[in-house]
Amino acid sequence: MTSIVNQNELYKELDLTVVTTFDDESKRLAKSLHYTKFVLIPSTTVFERLKHRVKNVFIRRFFPSQRLSPSAFYDVALRNIRHESFDGVVFEGGPSSGITAFDDSFPGKMWYHLHYTPTFDKPFSSSASRVFAVSDFVGKAWCMNCTSQQKVITVHNGIDMSRFSRHVDAAERRRIRSSLGFTDDDFIVIFCGRIMREKGVLELLQAISEIDDQHVKLMIVGSADFGPSNRTPYVNAVVERVSHLGNRVAYIGYVPNDQLYRYLKSADIQVVPSMWEDAAPLVPVEAMAAGLPLIVTRSGGIEEYTSPECAVIVERDGQIVESLSRAIVSLQRNPDRCNKMSQAGLARAQLYGMRSMYQQFVAACK
Repeated sequence: MTSIVNQNELYKELDLTVVTTFDDESKRLAKSLHYTKFVLIPSTTVFERLKHRVKNVFIRRFFPSQRLSPSAFYDVALRNIRHESFDGVVFEGGPSSGITAFDDSFPGKMWYHLHYTPTFDKPFSSSASRVFAVSDFVGKAWCMNCTSQQKVITVHNGIDMSRFSRHVDAAERRRIRSSLGFTDDDFIVIFCGRIMREKGVLELLQAISEIDDQHVKLMIVGSADFGPSNRTPYVNAVVERVSHLGNRVAYIGYVPNDQLYRYLKSADIQVVPSMWEDAAPLVPVEAMAAGLPLIVTRSGGIEEYTSPECAVIVERDGQIVESLSRAIVSLQRNPDRCNKMSQAGLARAQLYGMRSMYQQFVAACK
């Protein structure tokens, strides 16, 4: 939502009120922005959380058909805005069930921003009158499982293009490579993302190990969470596998987003080996904006954000390791194709800038 708020400062097409937790970042934004009103909710107290639990137990017992609030935060947020007159109230992620607690105060005005791929054991209903989906893929998944009818609109995610189009000259590229134990003659594959099973890091490591050419090497950027984090069993497995591959892999760990371009510009291609239905990952878009050819799996919204001109698509099946190895070697041996993919990616990335996302969001609100 921060991106929408920042764009609204420039284009002023929405009268926005943001209800969010009170912290240093939200306090800073509230002071620096002029065209968005902030309602800052302090951390809920022990009493408020206890009151919420008791209330929900009571409602379930004596009024089972009444709508429940999913947390004390929602209770406090509703108290702060229930008398406001909004054209729409957008839930930015969170449990879709949370909408129902606001229905009485904002009937027919509850909109849900769907950031994940919904997986449900059985059909469900939603009181949301609109759903903003981050990809056509997740929008269709919602429609297939939701028994209620509402308007589902795709609002593609966007990135700050300027962060990834920054120039890295040959000397800087060589310095970064050298610091990681790589040379100009190496063909560097980069992985960026969370180090977790669903992201396919171990499959990519295995694919690298099966390539005979020792000049094909891998750079791993990321951690188990969206920042510096503790080791997990999966991270430990990745680190152990990295140690077996010696100088063919550099495990960098977490890198702030505004510094990521330096590593992207020092690589030759990027691989996004997702092993799950990724709703709308921004990693491929960031790679395209940096001019990197892509190898991706056929997963969720990834195909939708990329194109055959800038990405090699491999199947997410029992042959994925072999498929990744073949795709990497194929691009290594075809620099002309890599150059064409780079240019195509740069062009396609322009579809997913902040301005485009804001325009789609504004249109969805009308």
